[in-house]
Amino acid sequence: MNFHFFRHRTTASSGTDCAMPSGKDTLSLLSIASVSATPDGKILEINDRARRDLCIGGGGEIPLSISGLFSVCYGKQDLIPEIFDRLRRHDDPGDLPEWTTLRRCDSDLKFYIQGRFIGRYDDRGRLHRVQFLFRNIGEEITRRFVLDMALAQTRIFPWFFDPDDNKMTIDARWFRHLGIADTADTISAETFFGFVHPDDRAMLLDAFTRQLSGALDDKWYSYRLRRGDGEWEWFETQSVYLGRSDDGSPCRVVGICQSIQSHKTIENALIEARDRARESDRLKSMFLANMSHEIRTPLNAIIGFANLLTNEEYPSDEDEKKEYSRLITTNGEQLLRLISDILDLSKIESNTMEFNFADFSVTALLTDIYQAQKLNMRPGVELRLELPDEDIRIDTDAERLKQVINNLINNAVKFTDKGSITFGCRTCGNGTTAELFVNDTGRGIEEEHLERIFDRFYKADSFVKGVGLGLSICRTIAESLGGSISVTSRPGQGTRFTLRHPLRQPQPEAEAVS
Repeated sequence: MNFHFFRHRTTASSGTDCAMPSGKDTLSLLSIASVSATPDGKILEINDRARRDLCIGGGGEIPLSISGLFSVCYGKQDLIPEIFDRLRRHDDPGDLPEWTTLRRCDSDLKFYIQGRFIGRYDDRGRLHRVQFLFRNIGEEITRRFVLDMALAQTRIFPWFFDPDDNKMTIDARWFRHLGIADTADTISAETFFGFVHPDDRAMLLDAFTRQLSGALDDKWYSYRLRRGDGEWEWFETQSVYLGRSDDGSPCRVVGICQSIQSHKTIENALIEARDRARESDRLKSMFLANMSHEIRTPLNAIIGFANLLTNEEYPSDEDEKKEYSRLITTNGEQLLRLISDILDLSKIESNTMEFNFADFSVTALLTDIYQAQKLNMRPGVELRLELPDEDIRIDTDAERLKQVINNLINNAVKFTDKGSITFGCRTCGNGTTAELFVNDTGRGIEEEHLERIFDRFYKADSFVKGVGLGLSICRTIAESLGGSISVTSRPGQGTRFTLRHPLRQPQPEAEAVS
């Protein structure tokens, strides 16, 4: 609080001070503490507010002098002697410095004050009375510092707006928090709204306009602000207006804003988790329905063809028996793959899938796969193996790596009616990584399915056999082997799966020797 409204004093010819209340009754009504004294410091009057602040009994005898009652100190210096000298010279001492204290001389009473000393002069310009007006701000400073300490631990920022000068004053921490260049805590309303996200600007401006028109509005408004680094951060604000001008508009709008980005981040994460859970439930339901069909179909085939082989009433010739046996084997292998995928899924979810790493030849590993898979090709589809000129050796779990490559080849077989399926290996990453690939000339995958092709239970084509686990298991195994798997595809032209595998597994750091 500044005491500028006490600064006006009359010339020597007036004999009065325009700002100086007169009469003991008037002094008692002041909410500001007042002490009147003669030029030599003898106390003439003390109002009720000053008596309470100085702990002087009501109606009691007035102490003889200011210097015997209290001192007004800035640091260790008592300012009263110098102020009285300046008033005698008609030199206005102005407001007391910040952090000035008033101390009673006969006790430990001490508190911070705001105030000023005012001189009254007679017709000849001689000082004949000194008026000391002050306000005890000890509790106010304490509350302010407690509030500042509390706010410093939060992301809550007070602000106010003065319509007359179109200026918005915001806690300096707000500028630092957003990484905005220092603007002395004050910006125009236009500058502030320039930071607001375009999608939120109209809503916030409408609320602000209604507040300026005097409408009561205690709602919280959420909006985004552009940070100094260009990112958007969510905030929430609430405001009220103070007083009214002659035209009914508020004299000032005050409010607080707070960053709610952490809440928004958690909220978005929960929404995403909820959506994933719903999608997972939906896919699991589809999986269970599909699995019952996928299990029942090969089982029915196995049981049916087995009955034909053993049915003595309808004997079969040798060619029929061979065909029945082939169909039983094919459906048995299909059922085995399905059960293996389900068991692998169970191990993945329980985190019990084991890996045994050893040094293996990629050429030998892929050659074994080629020998087994070439018998599974459809008529009109050629299986090709492309190997590097020099053998590549990698540190891997050979059985799990074979499982991934076989799954990728089996998957290619489903979608390739003619042409070829090519798989092989080469080195990349400056010779630190083996790149294994499976490339087919099949029907390809639509772009909309590529991002989710490795998701559990997801099937790009619901009419193709399988329950949507194979590629998800491939990705889990690839990552557990220290590598990664990716896919590229063009509808009608084929698909390429690429597995990148480190040549050597990272070694654990050696324990410190004590």
